Amino acid sequence: MSVETNRRPQAPRRVAVLSPELANQIAAGEVVERPSSVVKELVENSLDAGARRVEITIEHGGRNVIRVEDDGCGMEREDALRALERHATSKITCVDDLFSIGTLGFRGEALPSIGSVSRMEIRTKPHGELSGTRLYIEGGLLHEVEDVGMAPGTAITIEELFFNTPARLKFMKAPATESRHITEMLMRMALSRPDVGFVLRRDGKVRLNLPPVERLKDRILELLGREVYDDLYATFEYPSIGGVLARGYFSRAGHTQRSATNIYTYVNGRYVNDRTIRAAISGAYRMLLDSGRYPSVILFVDVPFNLVDVNVHPAKTEVRFHDTQPIYRAVYHALADALAQAPWLDNAAKSYALRPRGAVDNDAGELGRRLVSPAMAQLEPLNARHRRLSEIEAGREGGGFTSPFFGTIEGDSERESLQQGFGLAAASPLGLPPRIDLGELASAPPIDGEGRSAYFSKLRVIGQFRRAYIVCEDASGMVVIDQHAAHERIAFERLRLLFSTEHKQTQPLLFPLRFELDALRADCLEENIAFFESAGFEIEPFGGQSFVLKSVPAVLSSARHERLIRDALDDLTNLGRSDRVEEAMEAVLSRMACHSVVRGPTPLGIEECEGLLEQMDAIDFRANCPHGRPVYYRIPLMELEKAFERR
Repeated sequence: MSVETNRRPQAPRRVAVLSPELANQIAAGEVVERPSSVVKELVENSLDAGARRVEITIEHGGRNVIRVEDDGCGMEREDALRALERHATSKITCVDDLFSIGTLGFRGEALPSIGSVSRMEIRTKPHGELSGTRLYIEGGLLHEVEDVGMAPGTAITIEELFFNTPARLKFMKAPATESRHITEMLMRMALSRPDVGFVLRRDGKVRLNLPPVERLKDRILELLGREVYDDLYATFEYPSIGGVLARGYFSRAGHTQRSATNIYTYVNGRYVNDRTIRAAISGAYRMLLDSGRYPSVILFVDVPFNLVDVNVHPAKTEVRFHDTQPIYRAVYHALADALAQAPWLDNAAKSYALRPRGAVDNDAGELGRRLVSPAMAQLEPLNARHRRLSEIEAGREGGGFTSPFFGTIEGDSERESLQQGFGLAAASPLGLPPRIDLGELASAPPIDGEGRSAYFSKLRVIGQFRRAYIVCEDASGMVVIDQHAAHERIAFERLRLLFSTEHKQTQPLLFPLRFELDALRADCLEENIAFFESAGFEIEPFGGQSFVLKSVPAVLSSARHERLIRDALDDLTNLGRSDRVEEAMEAVLSRMACHSVVRGPTPLGIEECEGLLEQMDAIDFRANCPHGRPVYYRIPLMELEKAFERR
């Protein structure tokens, strides 16, 4: 049986302007998601007011009480009253200010929105005034205005959050959960401002007490603990690209967690969760971490204000970049170039006082001669030249820059002279490292000024254990080397060097592969056809949204080509760049390296072991094999003495 629903259309409702109270509650839905949102807005305003100390008090997860007190500049009575009006702010005066926001809090509806869903008291006093002002707001309505005695600054107390919006109240989590969100948010803010003291009191107990410090790493020690602190190293100072600069700290490859909670990324001092930055961090640690493991990274990215939009998310935890390419490059090189140097080895090597060993002996043994090739012997200086030319290319965009290693670089003359002198081709338009001309490899002169301190080559070889591990000693402990992992990393770096040259081989497909894309991917492929050509793919349009793949990189002859292309197109659409092809190549090269070296127990003489260790110091990422496993394990002398009860 069918039911007819032949209803007459209702008459259109008249358009009406919402009351201020209702408008504020709607705005509160954007700004006030949970108690941590309230704390974030108030603390950001305190920091923008020049506070040097901020105290936060919460009760029952912030549901009962939230109090934020600071010693900032305070407000006059007229300004305090005006701050309760919607879209009132002291940080934006014209339209152009929206595109050059340098403050943390700027949304004018924060205070009125918070006051509309709570009972709020504001006490504020400017420096130099005899008395301050007290305002009391309940449900968005101002009830009391009076003078008050207080220290200079501002104190805002929020009671009974969501008391007049029970629908919102029921979505709040348990007090412990809400408290954890507040603590997490404050940790993020405290890392960005080590010069400010923070105190968090939770249900009458001090949860955080962070005095102001001069160094960011001291604040990291207070918040993340000694274990993280000891494994952090400063990023590589990659030159600014179009005003974009990335700096901070990263953990060594062996320091990992099962979640990404220890990755803190900031844009112009504001904590953000940006996928371009996260992708660059993942790319830098590729081939160093196991799947599902994450490093510790505290990274600050400085971007010109006119190249980033921070007003794309109500909580301002997401941003939109005008161009993601310089962002990715700055973050990637800041981390990857530093990881390649393995600074945790360099720091340890400074205290070693064992017998000097110099270069590899001419009769270092058959294994040493087998592993060392003319290309490998020059790999260290060539990597230095890679970074050198990358810096010069970056300097061309900004009209010159000061490098921490080479001083000030101006114009194209130095870049051209380096290319001619070292036999290097120009960097690709995609910003990839300059390619190496193998024909000039053997005659390339060494580069001074960017060498790394040797670690493995200074170890004293004691012998082998089970013909699989090289046992060594340094000045304060015993070091065990996995000879297969070390040999595998050396072979992998040599293969990667060979396949990164202009002599990259392509292989025509016996039967060209025809594939069809949706409209979005088809447009992306047409825009980025040069990217695939540079990687060794020959792709031609076949009418409409169809394409034909005719040739592929020889090293990827057995790959699933259509899926690889589709995944790369998705990255190019979402991130503006893709590492899918490089990842696939490195996976194949890693397998090739693994199968090209001796995998079982192999007896080595002392000189052969020393030859292997010499080569480890000549390559990048020498502390881990291509699969991310560690190459060495160190047992401190103190640990051995404790085991034998000598300490």
